[in-house]
Amino acid sequence: MSGTISADSLGRLRAAKAAMQKDAEIRQILESRDSVVDRYGPQFQPGQIEQIDEKVLRSFLLIENNKHWSGLFRQSNRICSDMAATRAALGALVDESRPIEERTKAATDIKGFGKGIITAILIVAYPNKYGVWNNTSESGLVELELMPQWPRGASFGARYAAINTVLNDLAKELDVDLWTLDTIWWYLSEGEADYDGSEEVSPVNEVRTAQVATRFAIERHLHDYLFDNWSQLELSGDWELYARDGEPEAGYEFPTPVGRIDLLARHRRESRWLVIELKRDKSSDAVVGQVLRYIGWISAHFAQPGETVEGLVIAARGEDKLHYALSAVPCVSFKSYEVEFRLKDGPAFEEFSRP
Repeated sequence: MSGTISADSLGRLRAAKAAMQKDAEIRQILESRDSVVDRYGPQFQPGQIEQIDEKVLRSFLLIENNKHWSGLFRQSNRICSDMAATRAALGALVDESRPIEERTKAATDIKGFGKGIITAILIVAYPNKYGVWNNTSESGLVELELMPQWPRGASFGARYAAINTVLNDLAKELDVDLWTLDTIWWYLSEGEADYDGSEEVSPVNEVRTAQVATRFAIERHLHDYLFDNWSQLELSGDWELYARDGEPEAGYEFPTPVGRIDLLARHRRESRWLVIELKRDKSSDAVVGQVLRYIGWISAHFAQPGETVEGLVIAARGEDKLHYALSAVPCVSFKSYEVEFRLKDGPAFEEFSRP
């Protein structure tokens, strides 16, 4: 690995490894590894996972139990809607008699089973063999130019096998276990989000949301709210969030070497892509350059010939500077959002107590 990773990138990883040891919250995550593996590892083994209780699976998806991943619970209802199919898929996933390229297929056929959940289960079942592939680790790999290349149309299993090789090589180079490596990716993502003068809170930092407690929950988690409720938005009539085999959330925080795109969507009928940048409060004209940067990268490296790319800024409101900038850039538009919170009188006691 040292021959394919730059000294600068390796230095960043080693510096993060050393620095995060001073963070009490990070140390807590690192020290929780054994308790999580001891609690769930035996239940994720062949012969056991095929009978896993739904309550156990749901509990693992909560960050207070897995101690590591904050967003897994969002897919609980989907993956538990047909437990017979889920148990069979999980049984195939942990069956070491078959190559990993084949074992993920049944899981990816179930709605809600994306790369984050699949690889979180694998690392707990086999802590020394399988690394975590989620948006955070992928962003780190992209940033360090370590993301493996594969032919268009490669299966989810083939893509994960290639990524897992890189993760294992990196863990060996850094002399850490795969759980710690996953924590390093999380630590590196801290403070590296694009900033345009408005407050930004990454979804992976839900363990630290106390600092923004003065905001309404829907505004504080605008990113997740839009993703989870996409089908209810007017935008969904023409646009669908980008997804690919085994990655139903591929369009959520889509990683590129020039930054993470908040949401990436594709037109349902036309050859068009939409780059969406979310700002939780007002937004300045700096966001236009950010969106154009993403549009340029998608156009050059992702879109196919003949496909066009446009941008959309969503914020509570925009400054005059933003609107003047947008007037000169026809390929980027703006939408504002509103959060309504109302209180109303509850039922009278007589009505409440009526049988």
